[in-house]
Amino acid sequence: MTAVTNPTLRLGVTATGYPRNAWYALAASEEVTDAPFGTRAVDRPVVLFRITDGSAVALADRDAHRPYPLSLGRVEGDTIVSGYSGFVYDRDGTCLRVPTQTQVPYGAQVPSYPVHEHDGLLWGWLGEPSLADRRPPEETPWLSDPAWTTFGGQWETKAHIQLLHENFADITHVAVVDPVISPPSLAAPVAPPLEVQLTETTVTFHRDWPPAPMPLWQAAMSDASPEQAYPQREEGAFLSPGLWADRWDVRLPDSVGGTQTFRFTHAVTPVNSRTTRHIWRVSRNFAPGAEVTATIRPIFESYYRRVQDILQTMQQVIDSDGYGDEVSVAADVAALQVRKIMRRLVADEGL
Repeated sequence: MTAVTNPTLRLGVTATGYPRNAWYALAASEEVTDAPFGTRAVDRPVVLFRITDGSAVALADRDAHRPYPLSLGRVEGDTIVSGYSGFVYDRDGTCLRVPTQTQVPYGAQVPSYPVHEHDGLLWGWLGEPSLADRRPPEETPWLSDPAWTTFGGQWETKAHIQLLHENFADITHVAVVDPVISPPSLAAPVAPPLEVQLTETTVTFHRDWPPAPMPLWQAAMSDASPEQAYPQREEGAFLSPGLWADRWDVRLPDSVGGTQTFRFTHAVTPVNSRTTRHIWRVSRNFAPGAEVTATIRPIFESYYRRVQDILQTMQQVIDSDGYGDEVSVAADVAALQVRKIMRRLVADEGL
């Protein structure tokens, strides 16, 4: 592992591809039932469904007979039936029978994809199948831990996946984009230095902020004083091309409940080179309850929608005017390392 603090790294910003040998969130668990669910990932159509033991299946969403989506068919037991040809496929994509003859035609098969389901998300591997077992998806246990209260949402952002990752890597823009949600500490004239650690495929970082008050909306969730200054810590991690996780700690004394932590989880999946599916989750270890969630959900959703609009505008500028030179600052050091890893992963695949 390498520690990086140098913000002067300059890398070209061009982003035209994305790694395919990676786990990407194909859907939230509740979206996948015994009815076919069609989606897209890495520029491929995918159909998801559950078989009789409750496990999820991911197949290419195209009938081997004609260009018709399997997601417009039906699930029968452990098989899916094309709504056009009547071809019947098992969980491995093998055609078991056809309605007009006793023998199954040679080559009647559709691709199947490895899946892994945990913590409310269904992950799929659409790259080289032999590599999937060597790189298991990252765990996110806080999403299913009853000690954490979690809410979230999802949508598609009309922007390249790299733009989303680089946004996650630098929270100093939050004070500009949405002063309501922003911790007051982010308004400091100079941000503390960011300590960044690297592996071959991950970027993690942390930063300790000097004592500052909490946002008013957060103070209202607890017995903490809105005027009192508390030490705060930021942590973030690019865990894979499909997953970003970070957290914000406010270190309150035990007399008012101890450290309050928000954890932010972003599962991002390239639909194509200009569209990214974004599943986001906000988890907290304090102030549980639906009433509190109902109060703060609009605050976070409003912020994430603003970010969506900003990233889509960036993509529109790139589409119109191309990539250009950029000026980076110290706060960009983690984002630049993420950019470097993404470019190398794409180059390694020969894309």
